[in-house]
Amino acid sequence: MSVDESWEKIERWLDQYAPQEQPLPAPCTRSELDGLYSALGVRLPGDVEQSLLRHNGSGLTDVIPSKFALHSVEQIADDHLGTLKYKLKNDHYGWGDSRLIVPIGALGEMQLVVDTRTGLLGSWDIEETGYHWREGPGWASLSTALEVIGDALASPPPWIAVMGDGNEWRAIDMDTDFPGTLVWADVRG
Repeated sequence: MSVDESWEKIERWLDQYAPQEQPLPAPCTRSELDGLYSALGVRLPGDVEQSLLRHNGSGLTDVIPSKFALHSVEQIADDHLGTLKYKLKNDHYGWGDSRLIVPIGALGEMQLVVDTRTGLLGSWDIEETGYHWREGPGWASLSTALEVIGDALASPPPWIAVMGDGNEWRAIDMDTDFPGTLVWADVRG
């Protein structure tokens, strides 16, 4: 399934079940992508680029379980350069690998990252040591994650996104604290 097809399913669910969510951002431009690549010194995987050309991030909508909002082109550049400065200042993780691992989303201080060499999704937290690479087929790439999420949201309720073994998330549209928005709850808890 293409990134656009996955986004179409997600958009339909948001339109129908999450009317309180802010609209997803418009696409970025090729010029903005070129500026990002110039700032990063590395290209993003094709599926991340396709996603940005569909929506320049996800705004405040937590599209990826466990509540990761996707970054805009500007946020990617800012977070990547800020993270590199922190890691160099604190002698963490080495310059080479850090330059090739780019934050594409966030959950508070935790970053959703992509390895630009493999497309694999993981996370990095200032409090943790190193990168944590997500387990399971749903984390193999952004396009795979969006496909799992899109398919889950296009199915009848309950909407369960199975990202990997023991890594299942249920989409909730009528959360008591945030009704009419997309909220992800861990199926185990």
